[in-house]
Amino acid sequence: MTEQTPQNRAIEELEQFGLREYEAKCFVSLTKITSGTAREVSEHIDVPRTRVYEAVRSLESDGLVEIQHSSPQRFRAIPITEALQVLEQQHENRIERLEQSLRQLKRTTNSETNGTDPEIWSLTGAETITTRAKRLIDGAESEVLLLLGDVQAVSDGVNNRLISATDRGVDVVVGAGSESLRTSISESSSEIFVFDSEFDWLTQPDHDAGISVGRLLLIDDEGLLASTVVRSDGTVRERAICGNGSHNGLIYVLRGLLSQYLDRPPR
Repeated sequence: MTEQTPQNRAIEELEQFGLREYEAKCFVSLTKITSGTAREVSEHIDVPRTRVYEAVRSLESDGLVEIQHSSPQRFRAIPITEALQVLEQQHENRIERLEQSLRQLKRTTNSETNGTDPEIWSLTGAETITTRAKRLIDGAESEVLLLLGDVQAVSDGVNNRLISATDRGVDVVVGAGSESLRTSISESSSEIFVFDSEFDWLTQPDHDAGISVGRLLLIDDEGLLASTVVRSDGTVRERAICGNGSHNGLIYVLRGLLSQYLDRPPR
């Protein structure tokens, strides 16, 4: 298993941005040693000298490395701040191209699936779950109920979506066991009804199993998102289920249990 040094982490992250292994290694080496020849880079980062030239040419074409045409040639990485800006722009361009390609795809219709049938799907990852929560809130027409449990599941950006929902005339109700969290939400908008959930199952994690309730989101009579936060081996991961459909049993039960907060939210 590769030791997780700052150098190795930087190489791995650069590879996630689309750099090939030798390109990432050469860039990290040049960032660390300021400048160097192909031989110096090869000795420093354990990349074959012939592959250093190939990697540096690719990095230069991406605007990440400068070449001094001396004998022998010397290379240096552009400043870190500039490199991050270049990588960010490349990433955004890649996302835009991907979006265009995906939107050009024609969706095939499954004739065996009735679009009105209730469905349950699972999601993993806090970022993915937050994105789905935002989309559900954006689509709310009459009411939003959000129960917050584990602080790990409290995400930036969701609060703005809740405020936007109240601006559209949607009743927004938020329950939380944390007084500081309730205060923060209340201060963000007087139109959001905030209450102390006082649900033991929401605020008391199962320490033996490493599981706690993350967030529960109910949208109108149609949408549901419920998540748990799982802690294991030093990692924290959020998992969720999403449901839809007015005849979905899970949505029906939760709607009934929480109706006292949804039907008469004080202003």
